[in-house]
Amino acid sequence: MPRTSLPTSAAVPHLYRDRHGTFYFRLTIGGATVKRSLRTKDVSLATMRVSALNWQWKMANRPKEPTISEIIAAARAGKTRDFDIKFPNGLSIEGVNTDDDVRRVKELVDHWKENIEDIGPIPPELQPQRPEHRESAKPKRASQPFTKTVLPYIVERSKDNHNSPKTIADKKATFAAFAEQFGDPDMSSIDKAMAVAFKAHHIATAAGAGRVNTKIGHLSDFFDWCLGNGHADSNPFEGTRIGKKAKLMQQTESFEPFTGAELELIFSPTTYPGYAGKDKPHYYWLPFLLLYTGARPNELAGLALEDVRQEAGVDYFYITAAKNSNSQRKVPLHKAILASGFMAYVAQRRQEDPSGQLFPALLPGKNGHAKNVSRRFNESYLAQLKITDPTHRLYSFRSTFITRMTELNVNTAMLMAIVGHYEQSAVDLSSPHFKAYQGTKLVAALRDVVNVFDVVLPMAF
Repeated sequence: MPRTSLPTSAAVPHLYRDRHGTFYFRLTIGGATVKRSLRTKDVSLATMRVSALNWQWKMANRPKEPTISEIIAAARAGKTRDFDIKFPNGLSIEGVNTDDDVRRVKELVDHWKENIEDIGPIPPELQPQRPEHRESAKPKRASQPFTKTVLPYIVERSKDNHNSPKTIADKKATFAAFAEQFGDPDMSSIDKAMAVAFKAHHIATAAGAGRVNTKIGHLSDFFDWCLGNGHADSNPFEGTRIGKKAKLMQQTESFEPFTGAELELIFSPTTYPGYAGKDKPHYYWLPFLLLYTGARPNELAGLALEDVRQEAGVDYFYITAAKNSNSQRKVPLHKAILASGFMAYVAQRRQEDPSGQLFPALLPGKNGHAKNVSRRFNESYLAQLKITDPTHRLYSFRSTFITRMTELNVNTAMLMAIVGHYEQSAVDLSSPHFKAYQGTKLVAALRDVVNVFDVVLPMAF
């Protein structure tokens, strides 16, 4: 198998690629060559796997410290060129640089007095010294177990508005997994090899690239905090993420749009009311609203009544509990929504509880408000309809909206602003790019774009 070196930017020890593009681990030991296929043609995954093998090889072959008897035998054989302390009888010791080295040499001297004659007086550097006489010695950092250091970090991040309860729970799970894998190591012992081994372990458990990167991000943020708070001198997780964002998006499981036939089946008057059940407005309205807004399930499931608003005669959802600043936006209500009984439902809810939630039965949880709706729709209703494609889920309504609007050639920036991929405050209708909407208020322009969506359902809502 001919070996092919990697480009310089991706070079890793012992990583090679054969003529078919498959990566393999290659190691030469005593003239013999060992090869092991990494079973991938993806350079990022191959790099992670070979790094894990390199770490295992390093750990298995790290040098063993010599024993007292071995050093004595070396001294008697005259093999003492590694020492730099000379005794009257000609014996020398080199490499005495640290307090630990001094301690070991003292042990040797005590032992040698019984085995080697005429060793002579002990050199001054081996005499006991008080700490104040070693001014050049660098003070050692006080260290502590990993799990103990994590505690104040969690307390601080819990008070940070950028860390939701779900994020905190996920970070705790990541830290617990790290502590379990390495036996709650001391902070001073955590190095790059452990960071790579942690990543390799999670790759080996078939975790997706995005999930692995999330865990690495948790630990990297923790070590950045440690740097600022005196618990670490470096961040071993820096630079260990897999790939780049654009590449990860290709690897992430996507949700395919529903076909026209599937939408007719889902919203059939003979099956949909039974799925929704009596007095379950969240089951009834949420799939319908998702289809005509392109919103994410949790964005609508957690809406308060005050988030159903009107401006310049345009009714819209004001989405604020979103994943980032681009996702905080106004989504005008499609004409199909206004023609349905939804606004009557909103009016009824306002009479019942003016300051309450749009769907009060959907309680917040670790993963938002939409868990129950997603579970019922995905696991029960779609199974009942024999829609078993794993890429067809509640989230597919968003894919359906975006795909159809793209097919209709709507203004890309306006579509991105509606679905939360582009910050609405950055939309400048006076620019040539938005020529068709000049002189119009943004919310009205967005409504005109939303109403281009032309899917007609068999069920009159």
